[in-house]
Amino acid sequence: MIATVSSLFIYPDSDAPGQQLDRVEMTETGPEGNRSKKHAVHLVTAGQYVREHPKANVVLDMDDSMLDKLVGRVVRMGEATLSVTRKPAQCAGVYAEVVSPGPVAVDDVLLVGDDESGDESGDESGAGDEAATGRPQAGDPADGPA
Repeated sequence: MIATVSSLFIYPDSDAPGQQLDRVEMTETGPEGNRSKKHAVHLVTAGQYVREHPKANVVLDMDDSMLDKLVGRVVRMGEATLSVTRKPAQCAGVYAEVVSPGPVAVDDVLLVGDDESGDESGDESGAGDEAATGRPQAGDPADGPA
Protein backbone atom coordinates (compact mmCIF):
# COMPACT_ATOMS: atom_id res chain seq x y z
CA MET A 1 0.00 0.00 0.00
CA ILE A 2 1.40 3.37 -1.00
CA ALA A 3 -1.14 5.64 0.75
CA THR A 4 -4.58 6.09 2.25
CA VAL A 5 -7.04 8.97 2.07
CA SER A 6 -6.83 10.82 5.40
CA SER A 7 -9.17 13.77 4.65
CA LEU A 8 -11.55 15.01 1.97
CA PHE A 9 -12.57 18.64 1.36
CA ILE A 10 -14.80 20.64 -0.94
CA TYR A 11 -14.70 24.41 -1.44
CA PRO A 12 -18.14 25.53 -2.65
CA ASP A 13 -17.16 29.24 -2.59
CA SER A 14 -13.69 30.65 -3.29
CA ASP A 15 -13.74 32.93 -0.22
CA ALA A 16 -15.28 30.44 2.23
CA PRO A 17 -13.44 27.82 4.27
CA GLY A 18 -13.47 24.24 3.04
CA GLN A 19 -16.01 21.67 4.18
CA GLN A 20 -14.47 18.46 5.47
CA LEU A 21 -16.30 15.29 4.41
CA ASP A 22 -16.10 11.57 5.23
CA ARG A 23 -17.14 10.65 1.68
CA VAL A 24 -17.52 12.47 -1.63
CA GLU A 25 -18.66 11.57 -5.11
CA MET A 26 -15.93 12.29 -7.67
CA THR A 27 -17.65 13.53 -10.81
CA GLU A 28 -16.02 14.22 -14.18
CA THR A 29 -15.41 17.81 -13.04
CA GLY A 30 -14.10 16.93 -9.56
CA PRO A 31 -15.62 16.42 -6.11
CA GLU A 32 -19.38 16.94 -6.05
CA GLY A 33 -20.21 20.32 -4.49
CA ASN A 34 -16.77 21.79 -5.20
CA ARG A 35 -16.61 25.08 -7.10
CA SER A 36 -15.59 24.82 -10.72
CA LYS A 37 -11.82 25.02 -11.09
CA LYS A 38 -9.26 24.70 -13.88
CA HIS A 39 -8.04 21.40 -12.40
CA ALA A 40 -10.62 18.84 -11.30
CA VAL A 41 -8.85 17.48 -8.19
CA HIS A 42 -6.02 18.80 -5.99
CA LEU A 43 -4.17 16.14 -3.95
CA VAL A 44 -1.64 16.80 -1.16
CA THR A 45 0.10 14.82 1.56
CA ALA A 46 -0.87 15.22 5.21
CA GLY A 47 2.49 16.91 5.85
CA GLN A 48 1.92 19.44 3.07
CA TYR A 49 -1.57 20.14 4.36
CA VAL A 50 -0.34 20.82 7.90
CA ARG A 51 2.57 23.02 6.74
CA GLU A 52 0.94 25.01 3.94
CA HIS A 53 -2.87 24.74 4.30
CA PRO A 54 -3.55 24.50 0.54
CA LYS A 55 -7.13 24.33 -0.70
CA ALA A 56 -6.77 20.66 -1.58
CA ASN A 57 -9.61 18.20 -2.10
CA VAL A 58 -7.79 15.01 -1.10
CA VAL A 59 -5.25 14.70 1.71
CA LEU A 60 -3.18 11.51 1.52
CA ASP A 61 -1.27 9.79 4.30
CA MET A 62 1.99 9.31 2.40
CA ASP A 63 5.53 10.68 2.11
CA ASP A 64 5.83 14.02 0.28
CA SER A 65 8.45 12.63 -2.14
CA MET A 66 6.15 9.80 -3.25
CA LEU A 67 3.35 12.19 -4.23
CA ASP A 68 5.50 13.92 -6.85
CA LYS A 69 6.23 10.52 -8.44
CA LEU A 70 2.52 10.08 -9.20
CA VAL A 71 2.60 12.70 -11.99
CA GLY A 72 1.87 10.85 -15.23
CA ARG A 73 0.32 7.89 -13.38
CA VAL A 74 -3.24 6.65 -13.09
CA VAL A 75 -4.50 6.15 -9.53
CA ARG A 76 -7.62 4.71 -7.97
CA MET A 77 -9.25 5.77 -4.70
CA GLY A 78 -12.48 4.10 -3.71
CA GLU A 79 -14.43 3.69 -6.95
CA ALA A 80 -12.89 6.72 -8.71
CA THR A 81 -9.98 6.61 -11.15
CA LEU A 82 -7.81 9.71 -11.62
CA SER A 83 -5.01 10.66 -13.96
CA VAL A 84 -2.37 12.70 -12.11
CA THR A 85 -1.45 15.45 -14.55
CA ARG A 86 1.06 17.85 -12.98
CA LYS A 87 2.43 19.74 -9.99
CA PRO A 88 0.96 23.19 -9.30
CA ALA A 89 3.21 26.16 -10.02
CA GLN A 90 2.57 28.00 -6.74
CA CYS A 91 1.41 25.52 -4.10
CA ALA A 92 1.98 22.03 -2.73
CA GLY A 93 0.61 18.79 -4.11
CA VAL A 94 -0.45 17.55 -7.54
CA TYR A 95 -3.42 18.03 -9.83
CA ALA A 96 -5.49 15.25 -11.35
CA GLU A 97 -8.32 14.76 -13.82
CA VAL A 98 -11.16 12.30 -13.20
CA VAL A 99 -11.02 9.35 -15.61
CA SER A 100 -13.84 7.31 -14.05
CA PRO A 101 -16.23 8.96 -11.56
CA GLY A 102 -17.20 7.26 -8.31
CA PRO A 103 -17.32 7.62 -4.54
CA VAL A 104 -14.18 8.21 -2.46
CA ALA A 105 -14.07 7.93 1.34
CA VAL A 106 -11.64 8.59 4.16
CA ASP A 107 -9.43 5.51 4.73
CA ASP A 108 -9.70 4.39 1.08
CA VAL A 109 -6.44 2.94 -0.21
CA LEU A 110 -4.68 4.72 -3.06
CA LEU A 111 -3.87 2.18 -5.78
CA VAL A 112 -1.27 3.17 -8.39
CA GLY A 113 -1.32 1.89 -11.96
CA ASP A 114 1.11 2.21 -14.83
CA ASP A 115 2.13 5.60 -16.11
CA GLU A 116 -0.02 6.94 -18.95
CA SER A 117 2.38 5.54 -21.57
CA GLY A 118 2.01 2.05 -20.10
CA ASP A 119 5.59 2.08 -18.77
CA GLU A 120 5.89 0.79 -15.23
CA SER A 121 9.47 2.05 -14.82
CA GLY A 122 8.37 5.41 -13.39
CA ASP A 123 8.29 4.09 -9.81
CA GLU A 124 11.79 2.97 -8.88
CA SER A 125 10.83 2.23 -5.28
CA GLY A 126 8.72 -0.80 -6.26
CA ALA A 127 5.92 0.57 -4.10
CA GLY A 128 3.80 1.10 -7.19
CA ASP A 129 3.89 -2.61 -7.97
CA GLU A 130 2.30 -3.54 -4.66
CA ALA A 131 -0.09 -0.61 -4.76
CA ALA A 132 -1.28 -1.45 -8.27
CA THR A 133 -2.53 -4.84 -7.16
CA GLY A 134 -3.11 -4.21 -3.47
CA ARG A 135 -1.00 -7.31 -2.79
CA PRO A 136 2.69 -7.77 -1.99
CA GLN A 137 4.83 -8.82 -4.96
CA ALA A 138 7.20 -11.79 -5.08
CA GLY A 139 10.25 -11.19 -2.95
CA ASP A 140 8.45 -8.81 -0.55
CA PRO A 141 8.98 -9.46 3.20
CA ALA A 142 5.27 -10.33 3.45
CA ASP A 143 6.03 -13.47 1.40
CA GLY A 144 7.93 -14.98 4.32
CA PRO A 145 11.30 -16.78 4.11
CA ALA A 146 12.63 -17.53 0.66
